[in-house]
Amino acid sequence: MLRAASILTLAVFMLAGCGKLPRPFERDAVNTPNALATNIFFEGVEVMPITGSTPPMGLLLAQSIVKHLEKDFEILAATEGLDRSRFVLTGNVVTNDASTVARTLYSIGWQLAVRGEGPISTFVQDVPASRTEWDYGSPPILSQIGTSVSTRVAKLILGDCFNSAGQDRFLGRNGVLIGDVTGAPGDGNAALKRSMAVALGGGGLKLASNSEEAVFTVTANVDVGEPEKGAQAVKILWLVKDVDGKEVGRAEQANAVPAGSLDGRWGRTAAFVAAAAMDGIMAVIKRHDPSKLRVPDLGSGSRKRYEVQELPKPNLRRVPGWAPPPPN
Repeated sequence: MLRAASILTLAVFMLAGCGKLPRPFERDAVNTPNALATNIFFEGVEVMPITGSTPPMGLLLAQSIVKHLEKDFEILAATEGLDRSRFVLTGNVVTNDASTVARTLYSIGWQLAVRGEGPISTFVQDVPASRTEWDYGSPPILSQIGTSVSTRVAKLILGDCFNSAGQDRFLGRNGVLIGDVTGAPGDGNAALKRSMAVALGGGGLKLASNSEEAVFTVTANVDVGEPEKGAQAVKILWLVKDVDGKEVGRAEQANAVPAGSLDGRWGRTAAFVAAAAMDGIMAVIKRHDPSKLRVPDLGSGSRKRYEVQELPKPNLRRVPGWAPPPPN
C-alpha cells in the first residue's frame, strides 16, 4: 500500500487504526513508468548491514532482523533493494574490552530513522555473547538479536496496531484437525484417529476438516514392541502443533498388552486410549488458545472465532495404565 502525502515529499504519520489493514506492510507489485513517481516512498524498513563488525557478521545480523520483521510482524523489510522504504534501520557494534562498566562484551547502538527526515528512535542493546559465539555467528545469538530488535522496531512503526500485527493468519481458522496416526498394527491408525475426534469433539472442541481451517493439529505415533513372554509393550506419543507447525505440547502413553491382541480390530481399546489422552491434549490447546490474542475485526464481516468451550467431559470409561503424564 502506498503511503505518501504527495508525490515529491514523504509525510510522517502514525497508523490511526487497524480495522482495514489485514496485512499493513504487504508487498505491492508497483511498476509505473511515470518519472514523477520516483520519490514516492513505500511502507517498509531497509535494514542496513551492521557496522563495527566483520562484513559477514554485519550482514547476518541485518538478515536476522529482516527475517523476524517479515515473519513475526509482516512488515516489509530487506537489506538491499528497498531504497525507497519509509524507514531505515542502522546499527553499530561496540566491543567493550576496555570498559569497566559495560555489562556485556558487545553492545549495539541502533537508530530507526524516517528516510530523508531523520531519526525517530535510538537505543542500545547489550549482547550476551562470548567472543567465540560472536566470531562464529552463533545462530541463537543472531536469533535473539533479530527477535528483540524487530519487536522494538515493530512497536515504533505499528503503534496501536502492534498487538494485532500478523494475527490475520488466524482468520478463517476455528478448529482442531486430527492429523495422521501412524505405526499402529491392525486398524489402529484409523481407529485412534476416529476415537480422538470423538473424544475432543465431546470435550467441546470444534473439529476442522482440513489444515487450512485448523488452529491446532493433533497427531500420534504408535510404537509396538516385539512379543516377549506373551506380552507386547505399546507406546503412543500424541503431539499438538500450532498454526505455524510448531510443537506446543505432547502426551505419552505406555502399557503392556497380550501379544498380538492389537493386530486386528482395536474396537473399544481405541476409545479408552483417546479418552485417557484427552485431558492432556485439551490442556495444551487451552493454554495456547489464540483467541487470547484478540484478533481484530479486519473489515471482513462476520468472523468465526475459535474458542475452547467449558463443557462437561464425556463419560468415557478409563483404563488404568493408559493415562498420560502431565503434558510438557
